[in-house]
Amino acid sequence: MTDRPAELRRALPARIAERARAFAAGGLPIVPSRPAATVVLLRDAGFGVEVYVHVRHTAMAFGGMLAFPGGRVDPADGADPAEAFVRAAIRETQEETGVVLTPGDLVPWAHWITPRFEERRYDTWFYLAALPDGQETADVSGEASEVGWVRPADALARADAGEWVLMPPTAVVLASLTGFATVAEALAAGTGRRVETVVPGWLDDGTQVWGLLPEDPDYPGDDPGDER
Repeated sequence: MTDRPAELRRALPARIAERARAFAAGGLPIVPSRPAATVVLLRDAGFGVEVYVHVRHTAMAFGGMLAFPGGRVDPADGADPAEAFVRAAIRETQEETGVVLTPGDLVPWAHWITPRFEERRYDTWFYLAALPDGQETADVSGEASEVGWVRPADALARADAGEWVLMPPTAVVLASLTGFATVAEALAAGTGRRVETVVPGWLDDGTQVWGLLPEDPDYPGDDPGDER
């Protein structure tokens, strides 16, 4: 197996790897993806930026995973997809952190669709937003076992050390933010940014199942997101 940078290839957690293998063996159906939105809250830390993260309780969907505030798009968020994603992002952020945002606060940053083997699949837009002046984050929903602010590089290091579990979208978004010195710089980089839809692939080398990004030379030749 070709060695690839960490941002292109990460080992999947055991539970997810088992599903990937079962799907490849024909034992699982394809589940349609559901629209969702998430917000990467940023604040200046004097030595770069920090992001707000939480670890969901193990009894919840994607429990035990490090994530950003977010959730599914509801019918009440509207029929227009673009507006519905934004409204869901704002609503979920307030419900989970108490932070009140407006559409103008959000900067589109990434768009991911969950691999076909997952039992819960999402078509998710990731937005960046600065923590508004005078507001503080709090675990309003009580859905998290751990919350806090962390430098993106430190979050990745803790995942590499086995302290946190990251899904590929979370890991890639964190990696994409490591080079920014300020929140303003990160938001400016998102202005006019071309957002590519990413559908992770996977590779089973017999010992480990690896999550693959499209840039990886071992990424499947056919688009694994064709059947959503």
